[in-house]
Amino acid sequence: MNEKIDVFIINTEDPFLGDVLGCDIRIIDPQATVADLMDALDGFAADHLADCKGCDGCCQERAPLLSADVPALARMLPCDTAWPAHAVVASFGLLRIDDGVSDVMLRRDADGVCAQLDLENRCCTIWPQRPFVCRSHFCLPRSFLLEQLRQDIANLGLNELTRLLLAEEANGAPPLDGVWLSERLKGDDYQPNAFSGKSDYHDILLKDCVDLELWKELCSERKGC
Repeated sequence: MNEKIDVFIINTEDPFLGDVLGCDIRIIDPQATVADLMDALDGFAADHLADCKGCDGCCQERAPLLSADVPALARMLPCDTAWPAHAVVASFGLLRIDDGVSDVMLRRDADGVCAQLDLENRCCTIWPQRPFVCRSHFCLPRSFLLEQLRQDIANLGLNELTRLLLAEEANGAPPLDGVWLSERLKGDDYQPNAFSGKSDYHDILLKDCVDLELWKELCSERKGC
């Protein structure tokens, strides 16, 4: 068990499969970070789940990019840039804007499959640098609390990435798709949050990513099966 976070097996119900095993989470240390969460999930998967190499079941799903995903992906690029968020999105991502709301995700091919998937071997080509949303997912039902935590982290990180893209554009970065973001988005809608100023998941506290009610529930005593 991770010293800061306990991820454990529970009995849950699937709308299609009925009673199944799932996973839940309890935060032990109030200083736990997003990196601690990913480590705890990695440990749980190693202890309880089969190796997913050769399975691409989740590689057809939307995978948002977060601001703290940028440094690891930027290091894969051939040269440094003054605008790392733009460079990463241009190389790995897909930007969509709908009714003034930004969505940035891993690029997908014409069949809806992640562009980072090795189709022949059915494995991820950026596995060590894969984004938070990929690292925090596995094929086991998640409790409401764990899923809500994951969604809250993803929403904050995606908003911060959008804020970074707007800031880089204001400092001279070219438009990603030929149209200025500032013409389609309101900068005031993307205010600093728990991800701001932090480039490493070790620096982002989980308690700063959720509201007080959810935090109390995440820290409450619960038992697995």
